[in-house]
Formats: sequence, C-alpha cells, structure tokens
Amino acid sequence: MADNKGILRLALAGNPNSGKTTLFNRLTGFAAPVGNWPGVTVEKLEGTAVFRGKTVKVTDLPGIYSLIPYSSDEAIAGGYLKKEKPDLIIDVVDASNLERNLYLTTQLMELNIPMVIALSMSDTAKRRGILINCERLSLFLGIKAVPIRAADGTGINSLMEESFSAAGKPPRFTPPAMPSGCADKDLSYADARYKYIRAAVSKSVKFPDKPPSGATDKIDAAATNRFLAFPVFFAIMAAIFIVTFGPPGEALVALAGRLLDRVLRPAAAALLNAAGAGDFVKRLVLGGVFAGISSVVKFLPQIALLFLLTSFLEDSGYMARAAFIMDAPMRRIGLSGRAFVPLLMGFGCTVPAVMGTRILENEKDKRLTVLAMPFMSCSAKLPVYSLIISAFFAGRRPAVMLALYLSGIVLGILSSVLLKNCFVKGPEAPFVMELPDYRMPSPRGIAKHTWERVKNFLKRAGTTVFAATVIIWLLQSVTPDFTLAGDSSQSILAYAGRAAAPVFTLCGFGSWQPAVALLAGLTAKESIAGTLGVLCPGRAIYSVFTPASAFSYMLFVLLYTPCTAALTAIHKETGSLKLTLLCAFYQFAAAWYVSAMFYQSACLFT
Repeated sequence: MADNKGILRLALAGNPNSGKTTLFNRLTGFAAPVGNWPGVTVEKLEGTAVFRGKTVKVTDLPGIYSLIPYSSDEAIAGGYLKKEKPDLIIDVVDASNLERNLYLTTQLMELNIPMVIALSMSDTAKRRGILINCERLSLFLGIKAVPIRAADGTGINSLMEESFSAAGKPPRFTPPAMPSGCADKDLSYADARYKYIRAAVSKSVKFPDKPPSGATDKIDAAATNRFLAFPVFFAIMAAIFIVTFGPPGEALVALAGRLLDRVLRPAAAALLNAAGAGDFVKRLVLGGVFAGISSVVKFLPQIALLFLLTSFLEDSGYMARAAFIMDAPMRRIGLSGRAFVPLLMGFGCTVPAVMGTRILENEKDKRLTVLAMPFMSCSAKLPVYSLIISAFFAGRRPAVMLALYLSGIVLGILSSVLLKNCFVKGPEAPFVMELPDYRMPSPRGIAKHTWERVKNFLKRAGTTVFAATVIIWLLQSVTPDFTLAGDSSQSILAYAGRAAAPVFTLCGFGSWQPAVALLAGLTAKESIAGTLGVLCPGRAIYSVFTPASAFSYMLFVLLYTPCTAALTAIHKETGSLKLTLLCAFYQFAAAWYVSAMFYQSACLFT
C-alpha cells in the first residue's frame, strides 16, 4: 500500500553497524556518512528512490537495539515508526550476529506494519562457517528474509520486489508468552523473546563445530590486549599525525602554495587586465578575495590527507575498539567510553560531533561531552595554525602541531574533571558498545567519505570565508567618514579592532589585526586565516606577532568560543540556552587565561 500519490514509504530499521546507511545510499544515491562503528547515523535521513518506474520514499533511522527508549536514538526511531506508520519496514539484520539482531525484529513485528528482512553481511557469516537457510527463517518468522550485499548491490532487486509484494500485508505475529511468577518483568520479557529467537535460529541456521579464527580475532589480540592496546592506539594516532603534519603534509601544502602564487594569481591578474578592470576591483579581487581564500585553500591538501586517514580508521572497524579501550581512563575524568567517538569526531568538525552525542544514553554524559568538545581542535583551525607556524616555526611544524593538539586534549581532561564536580552532576551510565568485525575499507568508500568532508570544507571557504574576506577588505579600505583609506590603520576596521584589542594585551597580541581576525572567527574558524591573509599580507605578519605571541595566539584560537554553527548545534542538541551560553563564555575565559599565562610566562624567560 502507498500514499495517495502512489509513493511507497519505506523505513530502514536495524541495529547499529548493521549496514542500514549503506543500503540507504545504494537505494537513494545519497552520500550519507558510512562507518564501521556505532553512532554513524544520529538522526533520520530521508531520500527518494525509483524502482521499475515506481517512486519510493526511504527513511534511514538511527541504529538501535530495542524499541524501548533508553536513548535518544531509540526515541527517534521508535517515535517515527509508531507515529508516522510507514508502509513498510525493511529490517536490516546482520547475518553474522543473527540472534542478537532478531531481538529488535520481534519488537518491530509487534507494530503490525508490513516488514521485510534484509540479511546484510551474509558474506561475513559465510566466512565464519554460518549457513542460513533463508526459506526456513522466512517460514518461521512469517516475514520474507532476503540476503543482500548493499556495497555492490547484490540482492537489492530481490529485496525491492519482496518489499512491494509485502506492502499492505502486516506480519502475523503472536508475541511469545511471558513466564509467570517472575518479579522482574523486563527480564521475563527478554527471556521470552530470546527463547523464541533461539527456536527460529535452531531451525534455520547451521553453525560450524569450531568457529574459525578470523582476522578480527588475530588483530584484536593486540588491539584490545590489556598491555598492548594503549601503545597500539598511540602508535596509530602518532602515525596519522606524522604523515599529516610531517614531510608528506608539508610537501602538499608547499605544492598548493606554488600553484596558487605562481599560476592562479597571475592568471587572475591577467584576466582582470584583459577585462579592463579598474584599480579598486583589482585590489578587491587580488588583495582581498584571492589573498583571503588562498590563505585557507592552500592548506586543503593537508586537511584532505587528515580526512583520508581518519576515514580509513572509521571504515576499518578500529574506531569502536578505540572507544572500548578508552572507557576506563575516560570514566576517571567523568566521561563515558562512548563519548570517545563524538570527541574524536570533534577533531574533524564540532557540529557533527555535537550531533554525535546522541549515542550517549545518559544526559549527564551528553552534557559533559558537549562542554569538553570545543577543546578538541577542529579541522577549520588547521589553516590558522599552518599560516602562523609557516611564518614563525617552519622548522618545528610537527612538534608545534603536536603541542597544540595535546594542549587541547589535556585542557579538555582538566575541564571535564572540574565540570564533573562543579556544574554537571548525575548518575553514571553503563558502557555498552558493539565491536564490529574489521574489514578492509574500499577505495571507493574512503574516497567518497573524504570527498564529502573536503566538499563541506570548500563550501565554507567559498561562502563564509569569501564573505568574511570581502567584508574585511572593504572595511579596512574605508575610513569612518567613508573615504578611501590611504593606510589600513586609519580604517573603520582598525578603529573597531583597537576597541577590542586591550582585552588581549596580556595575551601578547594587543594590536587591532589579531583582534579583528578573532571576531571574524566567530562565524567560522577558517575566517581567521582568511582575515590575517588580508590584513597581514606577506611579511606584515612579523610586525604583528613575535614567536611567543604567535604561539599564544594559536592557543587562544584553539580554545576560544566555538563558531556560531557549533553553538547552534549545542543549543539544538541540549535544548538548553543556559548550557550554550556557559559553553561560549567558559571557552573564551579558558582561552584568555591559558593564553595570558603562557605569554606572561614566556616573557619571563626571554
């Protein structure tokens, strides 16, 4: 059955890491984030597919283990299914973990909504020696089960055929009888369901006498070993850091810089001359737009390399292990091990990282993670660091970068301890996270994942940073009486910057240019690099900063108030204006204090 427009409404439901989003992307052509770790889909996604001339509206729900709303993910998924009543549910079931996945299946069947089971990861089950008789399973459950492999499209046509056939035919399911006389109703509920599930599995699945020892077990012998887990983790992080900020990353930045300065800038100047552009337009385009944008874009290859390496980690299955091994140390500072995933996402972008806190069941954990997140240096700050490091610390780039990132992590830890005891109180939630199988990420998947992140970065550079650089250039070219400024120090921007500059005197950067750049950074952190590129072109940066004040400035950029997009995400996810304002002012205060302490201490030794 479809709606009055003839559109079939499908909902994809299933456990975390079952392959829902991969199936969603295959059906709709979307490029939603896919990762081999729980919590990738944090809100429902919607798209449209066309199958044999018929339109299908597909909704990808967050991965859940149960319809009982213990977490916001479960509330979102369960609420949608019960309120919207889609025409059909495609229950995506991991064939290699059939018994655990079928628990949710039995709950979905009670909704009286037509269903089809998509048996994903059948190839993984086969490698483990698990043989599933889909016909027997379908007969026992009263629901058609179709083996698929969404990554390459295997079984998708059969799945859609069965979906159209099942539409309008709710499953005939009688909930298993609950044992009587048990005081714990939740336990009785679970026992009854698992008894039913074990009966279904026993009639349809053949297991090997001795499960084969796969690559996952061999890798985990080191990756989750009591003594080796942390050395392995830090070795992986160090390797990513060295590749990104060491010689490979530096070579890419240098190449991009030469391309911009020796090819694109002369080409832009030639086009302007050919078009007969006036001096004002040339100054605007070359001294404003091009200078600002290039200050950001030339570091794009380095950022893309970081995205590439982290995408490999995410798709490989190691991310969940990292959260698992980090649970114990994180609990000591008041955070859940599950918080490691959104915190790690924060090194990419704070906005999706804040959204990722939805995987945290406990409200205390969620709020504490949100307050700690801005200490994780997002990728938007990389152009700022690289710009200043290239000018003052060119021979020590990896060491300075490491110092900045470690500073953010250490201060985030100290902040969590403080906030845990002073501001955010509540019971601790138990740590439960599935460890998926390792898999070799596909080059296509990694490329797609990386491109989506790079595209978002370029979109910000082409919109927010572009607008900021144009406005900054215009304001530094006009005096308060709206005449052209012969000297930018007499401009409207300079007067505004001087009004704010005294706040940062103790931090070592009390001139107007850094102050203006920080104000621009409230819109997007990339704008700081673009603004400095306009206000401090070439060697002008040496008249604004000393090595000590330059490092102090980077510390301030690392820690100060998140951008407006991040603050909006915090308010949306927490529903608390008080917490959002606390985050904004707390980060500014932390940035000012740390920056001032560093600079004043540095002055004592210089």
